[in-house]
Amino acid sequence: MNKLMAVLMAAPVAIVAPYAAAATAAQHPAQVQFQQNMDAVLAVARNPQLSEAQKVQRIDRYADQYLDYQRISALAVGLPWRQFNAQQKSDFIAAFKSMMITMYSRAALMGAADAKVTLLPKIIESNNNRVEVFTEVRSGTGNKYEVSYRLYQVGQTYKIYDIRVDGASMVTIYRNQFNDLIRQQGIDGTIATLRQKGLKPATPAGN
Repeated sequence: MNKLMAVLMAAPVAIVAPYAAAATAAQHPAQVQFQQNMDAVLAVARNPQLSEAQKVQRIDRYADQYLDYQRISALAVGLPWRQFNAQQKSDFIAAFKSMMITMYSRAALMGAADAKVTLLPKIIESNNNRVEVFTEVRSGTGNKYEVSYRLYQVGQTYKIYDIRVDGASMVTIYRNQFNDLIRQQGIDGTIATLRQKGLKPATPAGN
């Protein structure tokens, strides 16, 4: 499995899979929040009284609190984001969010049953209220990945703006393809492609 597929499969599993904390004397507030997030979403994913559609809907509402779709969209587009007008930015964010939910939710719910996530004591802090929290994800088939979440602090909340699997950044992978789409189809054409769920993430070089 290349790093692209690891991003698509391991990252959402880390949100809903069984949680195990690595031994540590004290946790950073971002790690505490991350543990609480996993516990809450796992409760939804494993609730037998909910249909799959209901689970996705509830996880989506919960994710809205902790994923910064606007920042993720801007980073995934890169420099061309400056060329988007306000309406195009709004349309792109909505379409990108919908596509991500469609792509990730099914993989996440499937992974909840047999994957295991260990929250690692490793954490990287910067002086601009940004942190990177690290986890180890072991799938039911025995594959193991280091999945890290890059977050920034807003008040008492840490919001996710990128996910990296074995060093492969989700926003960087998408940026490569968005740049190609914008050159070929323009901004409105790229948004239309997202709305049609026609985006196929590009494989990172060397994988």
